[in-house]
Amino acid sequence: MKNNKILPGLLSYTYEVDIDMKNDWNKILNKRVENMGYKYDKKNFQTIDYFKAVKRLIPIKPRNILYSKEFTCPGECKNGLSLIENAIKNGDNLTPFMNKQIRNSKYNDLLLNDWGIYHFHLNIRKDKNGVIKRSAWLLLSYMDDNYAYFINIYPHNKPNLWAYQKMIGILYNNWPDSMEKFHIKEISSLSKKIDDKAYTQLRKSGVSTLVEIEKNKVFGLIGGGYASDGSYIEAVRQHDYWHNYLSRIEFYIKENYYKLKQQMLCFDKRSLDKPLKIQMLTLTNDELIILEKERMVIIKCNYRNSNISMSRLRDIIYENSYSRLT
Repeated sequence: MKNNKILPGLLSYTYEVDIDMKNDWNKILNKRVENMGYKYDKKNFQTIDYFKAVKRLIPIKPRNILYSKEFTCPGECKNGLSLIENAIKNGDNLTPFMNKQIRNSKYNDLLLNDWGIYHFHLNIRKDKNGVIKRSAWLLLSYMDDNYAYFINIYPHNKPNLWAYQKMIGILYNNWPDSMEKFHIKEISSLSKKIDDKAYTQLRKSGVSTLVEIEKNKVFGLIGGGYASDGSYIEAVRQHDYWHNYLSRIEFYIKENYYKLKQQMLCFDKRSLDKPLKIQMLTLTNDELIILEKERMVIIKCNYRNSNISMSRLRDIIYENSYSRLT
């Protein structure tokens, strides 16, 4: 009996609503990643890959450069340093100076996810794609919206460079204000000291830990943190949030398909005779915007106050507002 009660509802969804919000969202992010210049496997692309890719991109804008007291530059890489200094000050795209894996949407940069530190190659030679070639020396830098904090230049082959905890000490001692929000004041010290080699092994094993630079100076989640598989935690959170949100919207449309069709009678007198064909267009800062293709009606779902509004696509085009949907 229970199955008989459920079956009619499922059949009505099948015939009355054509919708797959998560698949539409995946295609949108797939295209965005492609436009960002990332390499990826289209068949295995997942929405989380987009948020991981965004984490690795440095927003293109001019920044001032701050140098630590410890900063020194070997003579052999001064020209390479000058090249990236100019790029940072001019607000150029810094991706060519970074690891080639930066364009791989599934790549996990553990140093970045853990400590928020980028590494740049110091070379003046480029490959055929305009990417700076690997160099014997690397510039390690923390970045925010306004500044590039140059920690120091280290040999590429320095043991456990990606877990060199002294870099956190350099950041704090030179720019304490930029690091204070990551200072865990409730912890005075770690129960067991962790050297750089052990830290490297913990990170590779997917184990998150804290950094103690001295007594009462313990820091954590500087880069946002990483999950056990190395994924950026915020990317995981964003993926889960939007996946759940789109699931709720899709469920709402299926549950209320007849009511929605009634509301569209003002746009199409035969609305009740037609199924709903829903396509997601985009997300803005405030709204999920979808298109009902049978009636060419734009539906906007405000995810801050849960309001839903409708308007004809041709009216939006007439008002020169369609550009915000593409």
